[in-house]
Parts: sequence; C-alpha cells; structure tokens
Amino acid sequence: MARPMYKCFALLLVVSLGLFFGLFFGLNYPEIVRHGWPLTRCTVLSSKIDTRYCCSTNCKSSTCQSAPSGSEQCGSVISTVQSGFSPDTCAANSSACPTQGGSVCDGGYKCCHTCCSTCQSCSTSCSGSGSCTQSCTSYSCNCYCCSSTSHLYCTLSCPVCYTVNMQVAYSSRNGVAHNVTYKQDFSTDVGKADGFLTSHQANSTAFCYYNPKDESQILYDVSFTRWKWAITAVFGMLPLAIALALFAFFLLVLPVWRLLRRGWTDMADEAAREELPRRTWRNRGMDIITFKGLRKGDEAAKDAENEKSEKKVEEDAPPPAYAPSTSNEPATTSSGIQVVPAQ
Repeated sequence: MARPMYKCFALLLVVSLGLFFGLFFGLNYPEIVRHGWPLTRCTVLSSKIDTRYCCSTNCKSSTCQSAPSGSEQCGSVISTVQSGFSPDTCAANSSACPTQGGSVCDGGYKCCHTCCSTCQSCSTSCSGSGSCTQSCTSYSCNCYCCSSTSHLYCTLSCPVCYTVNMQVAYSSRNGVAHNVTYKQDFSTDVGKADGFLTSHQANSTAFCYYNPKDESQILYDVSFTRWKWAITAVFGMLPLAIALALFAFFLLVLPVWRLLRRGWTDMADEAAREELPRRTWRNRGMDIITFKGLRKGDEAAKDAENEKSEKKVEEDAPPPAYAPSTSNEPATTSSGIQVVPAQ
C-alpha cells in the first residue's frame, strides 16, 4: 500500500509544479520583467483618441438554431464593418454608418450536442492465497455529433472602441533620444480614454519606463496586476505548498520518526533482555528454596502420620492366643497373673 501512496504524492507534486510554473511564467513573469525596466521622463509631443468599430457575435449554440437562408457569413460582415466604416465618418454622415441593432449573420457549421456510448474497462488482481477480484470503470466512447447545424444563427454587435494614440520623446540611460508611438486601448470605456488623454496632453512630461531590449516600447505603469497574482496564489502556490508538505512528511518526517521509534523499541527490548536473566535466576532460587521447605514439611507430616498409624495398629491388635507351657514354671498372662500348671 505504501508504493501506490508514494506514486500518488509524486503525481500530485508533478501536477502542482506544472500548474504553478505555467501560471507563473504565463501571468506573472512578464510583469516581473516589466517591473525592472529603467525609469525615465517622457514628453508628450501629440495625443489623440482613435475610434474604431470592434465587432463581436452572439450565437445560439445551445438551441442549435439555424440562420435564415441567404444570411451573410459573420466573418465577412465583421471584416467589412471594421475595415470599411469609421465612427468619425459615421458621426459626420449617418448614411456612412454600418447596420446596427443586432443584425443576423451566418456563423457556419456548429456541433451543438455530442452523443457517446458507455464502455467499461476491467482489470483483475489476484492475491497470494489464490483469490482474485475484478474491478471495472466506465467511460465514454464512440462519440459522435448527434445535433448540428451548417448555418448557426448569430447576431452581430459592433460598438465603438477607443484607443489613445500619442507621440512621445524620451532619453535612455546612455543619453540617446528616442521618439516613439505609444498606444493604450480602453475598449468601449470612453470615460477612461478621455481621462487618460486629459492627463497626457501635448508638451506634458511624466515618468515612464522603457524596454532596454526594445527601446521603442514604453509603459507608464508597470505595477503588478492583483488578479493575476491571486490566481497564481490560489491555483499555483497553494497546491504546490500542500504537495511539498505531504511529500516532505511522507518521505522525510515519517521515515525518520519510524527509525527513531524502532531504535527506542530496540533499546527497551535490549534493556529488558539484560534484566531478565537476573530476575529469572533469583526467582528460580526462591522457587527451589520454597520447594525444599515444602518437601521437608510434607515429609515430616507424612512421618508423623505413619507413627500415629502404627501406634493405633498396636493398640487395636488382639491379645495372643493361649498356649500351654511344657515347663513346670508358672506362666504369666498379659495382665500379670501367674498360672500354675496342674500336677
């Protein structure tokens, strides 16, 4: 059971490392590099707001609805609007404006729903005793598109987007003067675009940062983006910290603890073995002495019982039978009476 557990922790560590480095180098590392750009002073030579149409589509993929016959392809409509129409021209001439109000376009082929079969993958594992168990897992297989349309129903929306366009002059560390173009996109937020333009009017000077590897690139703000670091911390650093903690515990702390515990157990067993012979021989000697004392007591009790039995036998024995004497001397009975034979 230990090896599969270690494999799981190793896999968790590899996945967390890949996730962390992917997020770090994709989101945070470019900001770290930009944060180290040299600081200089930029002078605005000219500034303006450029407008454009930024189109997007909203398609009904969930219902798989088809566009009306003869609808234009969404891609061609977007290309026509963004390249052939200008918000400034539309503001001056309403006839030069693109069609608004959610025009319908053809989004092309779309698979709206996929149908799959259910397959099983089984594996058999046997133990040393000869018993085998089978485990099966289900998964989707033989998938195919069971609901689709060749002309997806989409609606087109083309709002106005705003970009601040400035010509900026600055000098690098080595004193070389540079005139560069700086653009910052504000999407559809015209308020932020106007505010940035107001703070960067022509002939105004402000601190800026330039790329030492490409001196045509400047930035006014190189601060870190909070949401990017929050994503890296939650989905990158936290899983990596948990994986490293588990990996260190099961590969370093737990084995060391087991070795120390085994060493303490061995020391206790050795001390017990050293103490056991002395206690055993002492107990054995006491047992011998006790056995001898019991044996002597048993022998004395047995002798006393034998003596008592012999005395009782003597007392209970009948008197000997009378036998006439052949001599002329008087016989004496057991009670001390002399018997004189007749002449």
